[in-house]
Amino acid sequence: MARILLIEDDNHLRPLLFGMLQAAGHEVAQASNGKEGLTAFNEWEPEIVITDLMMPEKDGLEIIMELRRKNPKLQIIAMSGGIELTKLNLLPVAQKLGAVRTLAKPFRPRQLLEAVSEALEMASKS
Repeated sequence: MARILLIEDDNHLRPLLFGMLQAAGHEVAQASNGKEGLTAFNEWEPEIVITDLMMPEKDGLEIIMELRRKNPKLQIIAMSGGIELTKLNLLPVAQKLGAVRTLAKPFRPRQLLEAVSEALEMASKS
């Protein structure tokens, strides 16, 4: 299984996603904003980063750009519910910046686990 860093500012959603990933057998670390996420990345060196896009401190797009500079082969999955709130879809921008998969919230648990499986498959080919 994979070492996954989950960066999500929603205090209700983050534990649910954390539990889902752990139940699937992954080793998971979590951060509640972009700044904490970058610190955790530097200390923990995950194989996959799953990040929300709209967060305090540093947003997900900044996270993706910074992580791409540090590790061009890192598998990044971006997720956002901002489409509903702001009518602004940042997911295509996240893909152009280097996210290998994107998920629009709300999504089903199966969709998250499929995205992680695809990211692991991509990592094994690179």
